[in-house]
Amino acid sequence: MLMLCALDVWALHDRGGAPSLYRTLLAYGKRGHRVTVIAPTIGANAQLPPEGLRSTKPSPLTDLPGVTFQRFHLPSLQESRLPLTSIAKVVDQKLRFAFLYPYLASRRAEQFLRNGHIDVLYGYEVHGLLAVRTLRRHGPGLPVIARYQGTVLHPHLNSKLALLRRFEEVRAMRSQADLYIMTNDGTRGDAVLAQLNPSSAGKVRFWRNGLDLDRLRPAEPETRRKLRADLGVPDDAFVLLTASRLAHWKRVDRVVAAMPAIINAVPNAQLIVVGDGDERASLERQARDLGVQNSVRITGSVPHEDVLSYMQVADLFLAPADLSNVGNPLMEAMCCGMAIVAVDAGETSDLIRDGETGRLLAMGSPAAISQVVIELAGDTAQSCRLGAEARQEATKRFWTWEQRMTAELEAVEALVASDRLARRP
Repeated sequence: MLMLCALDVWALHDRGGAPSLYRTLLAYGKRGHRVTVIAPTIGANAQLPPEGLRSTKPSPLTDLPGVTFQRFHLPSLQESRLPLTSIAKVVDQKLRFAFLYPYLASRRAEQFLRNGHIDVLYGYEVHGLLAVRTLRRHGPGLPVIARYQGTVLHPHLNSKLALLRRFEEVRAMRSQADLYIMTNDGTRGDAVLAQLNPSSAGKVRFWRNGLDLDRLRPAEPETRRKLRADLGVPDDAFVLLTASRLAHWKRVDRVVAAMPAIINAVPNAQLIVVGDGDERASLERQARDLGVQNSVRITGSVPHEDVLSYMQVADLFLAPADLSNVGNPLMEAMCCGMAIVAVDAGETSDLIRDGETGRLLAMGSPAAISQVVIELAGDTAQSCRLGAEARQEATKRFWTWEQRMTAELEAVEALVASDRLARRP
């Protein structure tokens, strides 16, 4: 299998980031398949330091069975000594991955196809699919897998201008493939594919990510106390938790904005923000401006095991995003039996039913968030009941990673077998 992917390999390490890419490569390798990944040395989701790309070093590779990486340098104006404005840097980044990566990756893929035996092309996420589109124009008639980790397009489907601004995502959604694998993360990717790419009908697999269900569970009281001590969380603190990439649409700023009112009513309240991203500096500045910096902790990227630890010491999990809140963090919080407060965005209500498996907010205003947090802080019985019902829902509805990847492997293997049969003379 030849995978084209522009994501940074830092997400393959036990350092944080979404586990989807790691789990995908691991599953194919363990199944005995050989996978070659063509990727840039520094990916589209790389976490750049304040000084920018010029001082960024490539992440080290992870040793995965059956998986090899063909990485290449993707030139950037940020490597020059030209004085670039912040807008120029954003434009440079967008153009590099929208046009330069697909071209260079497809050229390298052509070389590899001439020298190696490949059964299937796998476009992973937006820029990987743009590279596969470019490659297919040169004629390799191999089966194509289109893999999406969700989408940001659903709120913009009726706005031509908004879709034009997101031309990369639109082109990726319109890619021709033999199998479409769309993550069911609440962003309504199935509806987006149906509208933007009618030819995908009958070829879409709309699956949630898997979870480590054996590991994700509430901590015993003694373990919880020890974890709090290890993480520097006071034993008497009422801990609010968010866990996500710190992008604007995740709207962690709403929770920070709610903290003054929460602290006024619950003086021992603390907010722990697990994650990193472009909005981190803005959130830290917001906390200082509101005078709540001593009650707000932003951890940055942390190993997946530590995310579980934070969930096991926290009292409430908050999901304030605009687009969807049904990602792995919310599902993991459900498995851990946490009381959850979520904004009703995307398909969130499919999992969080107000008053049953959590509290669902029609609006994500700081006032609405602070009101329900204060209510739950004073009603331990309600919090415990919501957490218990959330865990029960999770055990009934969620897949393990093994189940999730087995479903994908069987679908891809059937596609390849059918293609081989069709090619026989």
